[in-house]
Amino acid sequence: MEARNGFWRAATITGMALLLVGVSSGCVATRKFTRSRVNEKAQELNARVDTTDQNVQTNTNQVQAHTGQIDELNFVTRDHSGKISTLDSGLKQVDQKVDQKTQEAMSVGQGAQGTADKAVVQVTSLGEKFENRNNYIVLSEEKIKFKFDSATMDKTYFPALDQLAQRLKGTPDAILVMEGRTDSVGNDTYNIRLGEKRVEAVIRYLVVNQGVPMHKVYRMSFGEDNPLTLNKTREERAENRAVVMRVMGPSFSTTSGGMVSSAAPTP
Repeated sequence: MEARNGFWRAATITGMALLLVGVSSGCVATRKFTRSRVNEKAQELNARVDTTDQNVQTNTNQVQAHTGQIDELNFVTRDHSGKISTLDSGLKQVDQKVDQKTQEAMSVGQGAQGTADKAVVQVTSLGEKFENRNNYIVLSEEKIKFKFDSATMDKTYFPALDQLAQRLKGTPDAILVMEGRTDSVGNDTYNIRLGEKRVEAVIRYLVVNQGVPMHKVYRMSFGEDNPLTLNKTREERAENRAVVMRVMGPSFSTTSGGMVSSAAPTP
């Protein structure tokens, strides 16, 4: 009985030992397999990580390149912004100058229009003057008498001549027409020369003493022809011994009435 129990005990121990050996062998194999799989997965993960790192590095390089381009674009943008600001400032100055020039041009244009209007008025006035250039009228008349066979002027006529000279100098369009006359005593040639001497005496006083321009003076000696009155009596002959002076001007020079003189010059 004891021997049988010992057998079973030995058999049990042996079986357990074998079981332990089997289990141990299985565990070792399992660990090897697991380790192998883990290594494979680790290598696979490492490969993926390496790939990911490469991709990340590539993306990083691209990002850095893009960042550089962005920085360059920002620099260009700032440069362009500065140029645009400068251009805007320049344009504002140009606009101001254009506005100024426009105002000046408008002022000049208004001045030119005013000048043109004045010119139209002057041309119209000149046209009227030209149309009336031969229509001389007598503005005033004076007569200076002389003694028989004399060309010496009496000083009592000086005040009247002074007033006549002032009117001539103060009226640009006025002229002076002078007619030298004599009575019927003597021959025609002598009387024409005597009439000229009387006219010259009056002209000398007006030009030398009063400054009347010579171009405003027109003269003619009639002698005894076309007498102012008859030469039959002493009084009538005394009236004909004279210089008749007429201040004359075109009809536009005055609004008052006047007579046209036959001695008016033809321009």
